Amino acid sequence: MDLDKIYVLQTGVSLKISTIALQELIANAISKQKFPELEKIRSTSDLYAYLSVVVCEGAEDLISRRQRWIDQKIKTDLIAGHPVSFRSFCNLFWRNLDEDDPDGDEWQKMIASDQFYFQLTILLNKLRIAERSLQNSKGVLPEFSLSSA
Repeated sequence: MDLDKIYVLQTGVSLKISTIALQELIANAISKQKFPELEKIRSTSDLYAYLSVVVCEGAEDLISRRQRWIDQKIKTDLIAGHPVSFRSFCNLFWRNLDEDDPDGDEWQKMIASDQFYFQLTILLNKLRIAERSLQNSKGVLPEFSLSSA
């Protein structure tokens, strides 16, 4: 699964894992010339706090399958196509129950895949490059993009 790209699950639910919060964090660091929050991000798991999931299609069906574990705020955000924190979205899927839930099983496999970890590692490296560039420059950051392309 690539970050910031739409992925369609076997059930027809389409979603993407967004890095927009991380992009905003970097933009803020550049404009304010302060980057203490960037310095706190040291591992791929630290990135989870800055990732969100946007369900583009099939939110109602996903909600009906995950009804027992979903709260009203997440339900409202999913239906509206608003971002849900990565951790909150992950909490919708309980691994020992997901063998019968194709969404959960597929989600768990995606976030446990080498490809997902590789994407996070690339993102972390780009973040470190941005941090070093900020430390070494006077507010001028060379062309910088978090996209995986």
